[in-house]
Amino acid sequence: MTAALRQFLASRSPRRYGERPTPLHRLDRFSAAVGRDVWIKRDDLVSVGVGGNKIRKLSYLVADALAVGADHLVTVGAAQSNHARCVAAVAAMEGLGCDLVLGGDPASPAVGNLLLDHLFGATVHRPGTDAWSELEAISTTVADELRAAGKRPYVMPIGGSTPIGALGFVDGYLELYAQLDALGVAPTAIVHATSSGGTQAGLVVGRRLAAPSGGGARPAARIVGVGVAKTSAHLAGEVASIVEGCIDLIGESPATDPDIVVVPGYLGPAYGEPTEGSLAALRLLLRTEGILVDPVYTAKALHAVVDPSWGLGAPDTTGASGSMFGAGPIVFWHTGGLPAVFAPQFSSHLLDIE
Repeated sequence: MTAALRQFLASRSPRRYGERPTPLHRLDRFSAAVGRDVWIKRDDLVSVGVGGNKIRKLSYLVADALAVGADHLVTVGAAQSNHARCVAAVAAMEGLGCDLVLGGDPASPAVGNLLLDHLFGATVHRPGTDAWSELEAISTTVADELRAAGKRPYVMPIGGSTPIGALGFVDGYLELYAQLDALGVAPTAIVHATSSGGTQAGLVVGRRLAAPSGGGARPAARIVGVGVAKTSAHLAGEVASIVEGCIDLIGESPATDPDIVVVPGYLGPAYGEPTEGSLAALRLLLRTEGILVDPVYTAKALHAVVDPSWGLGAPDTTGASGSMFGAGPIVFWHTGGLPAVFAPQFSSHLLDIE
């Protein structure tokens, strides 16, 4: 199945933005500090648009946009959206127009990702609402106005999380497992931040199609998403829907039990706000390995890895035996997001991490 899957993926994305594979390496000092064998997949080092996991999705989404004759990309996000910043970067690379509909205070300064949105040449709309439904409705209006002006817009939802976008992480799963095989590492969990579901859905599909039993006697690593935006029940349903659509695109039978795990309890007061635990996890990784994660997204997932209540031997609450992450090595997927660190609402918290 793997060879056929690779062929299918290549047919859907003649463009593969960024250098691949992204690095995978062991966190030696971090592992010693937490008493667990932890590896890191460095999608923060994707060499397009200041990096991040959204570039994988856009390799497929933009290929689809070009295939249908689009000349303009439209999407939505929070003020410091990594996805929006990556859409703006890839639009610039392809010579496409780009409109971004972003939440937050329209009077807030253009810093972090928002600064890069402007520098990449995107037209930024700040309607003054953080309601996703309102932002999506405004993006539809923007697309209609572009069509009226003779443009051909391609509209993407929050995070680029569609079945087509998820193909980027089916490919990512194959990439990771080639690296693990070469290193002789057999993880029991792949852990990442999940918010709109596309990353997790792609990894779940990759696991199911490429390594349903891990290949030979080795069991496949469990895909563990740490919810950083929505309730776990709501998000798990969205992931399942994207999984179904992605498998349908590939032409396989629907997944009967995709094993979708969304860990609750790490969102904190709201999406886009740091927590005491995320800041502590950020500090630990930074001061043991010199690797930075953003405080409101990736660091919340890292908190789950170091938190004894989940990551280091706590019982599995999903009904399976053993701990949530199993007994073997963990791969932590660094999904990027570094420009947001420089936004004042986040950097002010970082000054207090001593």
